[in-house]
Amino acid sequence: MLNILISIIGIIVTLLLIIGIHEFSHFIVARLLGIKVLRFSIGFGKKLWSCFDKKGTEYVIAAIPLGGYVKMLDAKEETVSIDDLPLTYDHQPFYKKFLVVVAGPLSNLLLAFVLYWMLFMMGFSSIAPIIGKITPHSIFAEAGIKSNVEITRIDNIPTSSWMGVLIRILSRTGDTSKMQIGVKPLDKQTLQEYQINLANWHMDNLKPDPLTSLGIEPYEPEIPAIIDKINANSPAAESDLSSGDKILAINGKKIANWLELVTEIDKRPTEKINLTIERAKKQYNISVTTGSERDLLFKKHGFLGVTPQFKWPDNLIHKNQYNPFIALSHAWQNTMDFTYLNLVIIGKLFTGKVSLQSLGGPISIFQTAGTALNQGIAPFLSFLAFLSISIGIINIFPIPGLDGGHLLFQTIEAIIRRPISDRVLALFYRIGFILIFLLIVQSIINDVLRL
Repeated sequence: MLNILISIIGIIVTLLLIIGIHEFSHFIVARLLGIKVLRFSIGFGKKLWSCFDKKGTEYVIAAIPLGGYVKMLDAKEETVSIDDLPLTYDHQPFYKKFLVVVAGPLSNLLLAFVLYWMLFMMGFSSIAPIIGKITPHSIFAEAGIKSNVEITRIDNIPTSSWMGVLIRILSRTGDTSKMQIGVKPLDKQTLQEYQINLANWHMDNLKPDPLTSLGIEPYEPEIPAIIDKINANSPAAESDLSSGDKILAINGKKIANWLELVTEIDKRPTEKINLTIERAKKQYNISVTTGSERDLLFKKHGFLGVTPQFKWPDNLIHKNQYNPFIALSHAWQNTMDFTYLNLVIIGKLFTGKVSLQSLGGPISIFQTAGTALNQGIAPFLSFLAFLSISIGIINIFPIPGLDGGHLLFQTIEAIIRRPISDRVLALFYRIGFILIFLLIVQSIINDVLRL
């Protein structure tokens, strides 16, 4: 129940922060430039809550949390008195309208930068990108790369974490040329270079997994099934289990490591099970009734409320924590890296190199938001920053209905020095909204198929 509550909080914070900062930027810039704002809405559709301020602006929380909007006074859309014409959006000079529109996407990029800056000041650990296994006859295997090596460079760009590796690999999605990989064996300091042939590289469209598709499995040290801590008020706390117990079997089925323990417990919510444990070199049988918790899709999962005795070796962990000044450069680099990745992937979607089946929709976003917050504040901040960049980049594309579409039409009007006809605008906006609707439907279908 607690996990669900935390997930819901994560979703609410995500919606209010990412959408809120985007729409608030449109709103505040319009206000500062003397444009009258009629409505500020988070979400679409039926109003769930609303209020008015002293200037007559209505603030709305609506039922469909797939975006938001700022409605400004516009003489093209309603009858406006002569006195109010200077306050209308359509009577503003090009630069004012440009600033109002571009404020949304830029605020998302700025938010991501600030979140990454906070993250690097707080500090976090990342796992070194060490290859644990190579799938036989895979693309990496055919290149001659062995296991137990650390990926240090891809296409001459340094990679110090699996996230860095994924960014570089995803940026090559759909390519057929060769990718250069630099690796370093764990017992040596010499760098080895390999050429990866991407001509036959294919990822699952619905559930793309860059590493598996290339034949890579990240190194994961085996975690023994030994209990370290027992959470208070948990099923384990109400049993005879103790710290230091090694779990050997569940209902007679042998347990080799912690992963197998978690997998078996997960399949047995609210079930009385018999654990065979080793304590002080003696074996005991202990009965315990597992707890249960539901995920956001209301599927039940079993749990005991225990943590393992394990610590990652220091040589496999990269610690990232900097003073406020140095953290700025790292935050900037992360913002640029993920901006680049978004631009590349969106470009590949338009060219067909990436399938529309790979799109994630609201279900994926909500699941990820909940999972990230349950994992801790650092993963949640990282998720918020990445999502904020994605929202900002998507909105800047010149699609009617998005901020980029408004900028495109405003630029055309500035060049031709006359307004585009209402008929032409209506046609393009209709096409834009249809395109956006189809993409949303496709992403939701993808989400449902992934469940």
